[in-house]
Amino acid sequence: MTRKLIGVSIAAGLFGICVSASAGEATSDSFASAQNSDYTHVPGADQAMNGTAATLGVDTYHFTAGSAFTPRRSGQTVTYPGGGCSYSNLALTTGLNLPNGAVVSGVRLFYYSNSLSDKVDMYLSSYPGDGSFNDLLHGASTTGVGYASEYFAFPTPLVIDNYSGAHVLTSTMDSGAHLCGMRVFYSS
Repeated sequence: MTRKLIGVSIAAGLFGICVSASAGEATSDSFASAQNSDYTHVPGADQAMNGTAATLGVDTYHFTAGSAFTPRRSGQTVTYPGGGCSYSNLALTTGLNLPNGAVVSGVRLFYYSNSLSDKVDMYLSSYPGDGSFNDLLHGASTTGVGYASEYFAFPTPLVIDNYSGAHVLTSTMDSGAHLCGMRVFYSS
């Protein structure tokens, strides 16, 4: 319960939105709704039909703000437009440290776009340590202008095997877009 409310608080702070909670909401598992008229939320399997936290065995969320992602290349320019978001003309990346055996269902991408043509891409990739990599999940933003979130599901859930390699989240974006975060939905 506390973890879910903290996640809502982080998301609210990330987008600079106003979230109101009544006493009834504070004791439920409901996600507070965004009050920002510039925010588009595309529902996904990481939420139940009524907008509450999904239940998949023991559901867990690993959220990383866009400002926590680092440049993939040295000398790469990164700007921080605010609200936990980042922009770079090249890929931004961060490690994904989940417990061995965790079952990942998908990733919710949080982003900002200036126009319909500005896109943000997300990747969940594995790196076995031999110089190769495998993009396991890819998604690209599809909504209009403003702040938004979209969920991208694995066709078959990914079982984390930390013995076989590391897992990484990566994002690329057009010049009018910002990465604001990624939330990995998994069960343990």
